[in-house]
Amino acid sequence: MISMDPADEYKPLGGEETAEKTEEEDKLTVEQMVDNTIGSKTSKASIGKFIGLFLVGIAARITGPFLTFAPIFTGFLNYKDWECVSERCAELAANFTEETRLFYSRNTICDNALTPHVDFRWTIERTSYALEWGLICSNEDKGSNLKSFFFLGAFIGLITGTVLFDRLGRKTTCLLGLTISSLSCMATYFVNSYQIMLPLRIIHGFGAFIVVSGVDLLSIEFTPSNMRNLSQILSNALWNVGSFLLVGISYSLKDWHQIFLVQGCVLVATAIPILIFPESPRFHLVRGRQKEARTTFKKISTIFKTDKILESTEITYKHYDSNYLGQIKDFRRYPVMLKNTIVLMICWLMISTVTYGLMFSWGKLGADIYQSLFFANCGGLIAKVTGMNYYIMHWFGRRKAVMINFAGLASVFFLSIPSYGVRLSDTWNLDHVVCLFATLFIAGTWAAVALLTKELSPTSHRGMIYCTCSATARIGAFAGPYLTLLYNTLDARIVLAIFGGLAAFATFVGFFNSDSTRKPIPSTPEDLLQPHPHTGHDKLQDEDET
Repeated sequence: MISMDPADEYKPLGGEETAEKTEEEDKLTVEQMVDNTIGSKTSKASIGKFIGLFLVGIAARITGPFLTFAPIFTGFLNYKDWECVSERCAELAANFTEETRLFYSRNTICDNALTPHVDFRWTIERTSYALEWGLICSNEDKGSNLKSFFFLGAFIGLITGTVLFDRLGRKTTCLLGLTISSLSCMATYFVNSYQIMLPLRIIHGFGAFIVVSGVDLLSIEFTPSNMRNLSQILSNALWNVGSFLLVGISYSLKDWHQIFLVQGCVLVATAIPILIFPESPRFHLVRGRQKEARTTFKKISTIFKTDKILESTEITYKHYDSNYLGQIKDFRRYPVMLKNTIVLMICWLMISTVTYGLMFSWGKLGADIYQSLFFANCGGLIAKVTGMNYYIMHWFGRRKAVMINFAGLASVFFLSIPSYGVRLSDTWNLDHVVCLFATLFIAGTWAAVALLTKELSPTSHRGMIYCTCSATARIGAFAGPYLTLLYNTLDARIVLAIFGGLAAFATFVGFFNSDSTRKPIPSTPEDLLQPHPHTGHDKLQDEDET
């Protein structure tokens, strides 16, 4: 149930824990209090200070790609760098009539059932668990399991997050996820078998996406309204920074065990800012924790030198005290919240399937995974640094930004089909280059969908809705690595057409989204109902004014 005072549905929070208000005091909503306390509307210095603190506070965002894409570098497949050690293999090489370099291929190993360390040995300097454990040819699906089961763990973790984020809080739950992911990541250093690695990958996923979701929730609830667009771009940019860091670590270390160990150490380091930063004041207030919210606002006002605002201001807020089952029942009571969540879940599912399907495809599309991932991340970062993502959301709004980016993504994949097979170098084909442009729109889609989800979700249900949407995305992420297996049986153009079709479908679905542009973040589901300007009756948030 939503607990509120009968007078005006709001409870005040002033200088003391009392409902009394002096004539000198101003009455502000939580949203207005965040805006005024940070001082972003009046001081450029405060804006710079906010951005600096924001980036430090969500530093854990850079760890998102670590465990997600680690198998690309720690479990890669290389069917070119090997040499024969058995007479049977040497005889096959002697009888091979085509160009010598073509002999060293997947077809030679798999079609002739050559066994590693018996018929041939790998000559590559870098280690890979896939090569060490024989996850090749018919066993490639086990390698896909180690990629996909990470997302099974992420799904379980996010479903758990739907309960914990709105109960324990954003900060505490995030630290719990960091503890799990960092310890499990460092434990991987000692793993030497597929059977142990598989359950550990589930644990990796469980913790990793609790961390990512936690910093996302904290970031939006501390951000002033006129900087939410920019903060989302900065948050997504940290994912690209983390991807570059992953490429650098993986390129520098030749032993895959060491890659996991170093990643675990970085995870531990990113926990420090979260330990220092306070819990979200929005969360405290919606749970009725007045004293804790006042303490947080006091810390913020001290940093931004806006103490006088806190001293002379009374904050109006809504207290939501329903349990988990009550939260679920609210989706029936407020159909617009249910509709928004379903549409957003579909959008998350589509972009995730396309993203991870493409990212785990670079080993099939491009010969050099380091170059491929490097330039793919350059595309995402360029889209943010140039302002492409920012201005699409700024000029067209969140809802249309989702549709525009999905449409652009579909166009890129369809354009890559006729360019398939046109060689530009020994490493790159024209379709590889075209697919790199997809990362521009992938970055924009993730930013727009994530921001729209956070802004449309009431604070009382934000943990549940955001984690549910992200959990749905893990279904697409789980399927993504298996889609790469289609390259072994289907023409690559068919796979690219599948990606394009999914993006085109999401463009259509995005039409049914509500729009959160220039609207205050709702505290409870009731805020999704607004008084109609003419009749005075309640109307849904996305209903057009007449």
